[in-house]
Amino acid sequence: MRKLLLILFICFLSFGGNALAHTGLESSTPQNGEVITENLQDITLTFEGKLENGSIFTLQNSNGDALPIDISLAENILTGTLSNPLESGEYNVHWSIIGADGHPIEGDLSFSVKVPETEVPEESEETPEESHDHQNVDTPEEDTANEAIEEDGNQNEVSSYVAPVVIGLLIVIIIGSFIFLMNRKK
Repeated sequence: MRKLLLILFICFLSFGGNALAHTGLESSTPQNGEVITENLQDITLTFEGKLENGSIFTLQNSNGDALPIDISLAENILTGTLSNPLESGEYNVHWSIIGADGHPIEGDLSFSVKVPETEVPEESEETPEESHDHQNVDTPEEDTANEAIEEDGNQNEVSSYVAPVVIGLLIVIIIGSFIFLMNRKK
């Protein structure tokens, strides 16, 4: 009996992590917290494993308005195509997938679009050097917002592994308690 329990315990430790693992977001274009400076018409989310039908994502602007996007699914990649490139602003992607293991998983990522204006600006009294100095300067508020966005993305990655680890620990505790009680009875 002891040998059987020991073999089961070793098998669980060896293969249990894979059985309990959920599909998480591997990469995205644009990346979480990224500032896009050119026209963006496609958003791609690549996951760690195959996705099931019903996996989707939504795109919202900074006002919380959902933007129309055509979603396609291929194995572990969700691609969204917009009818027009995104305007400058802040955007949030909320994804909701069903992994190959059947578990629904959700997450968010945010990015900014800052495309140059196509209009010719009126002449100002600034010298070209002064004008150049004002470009690509992030304010402290933007830096803090970008750090918060990156931190939120890291929390989503960690949260997809918490449940399997907790379940694994509970199973180990139950098996250990069972072995302890069996030894105590003898």
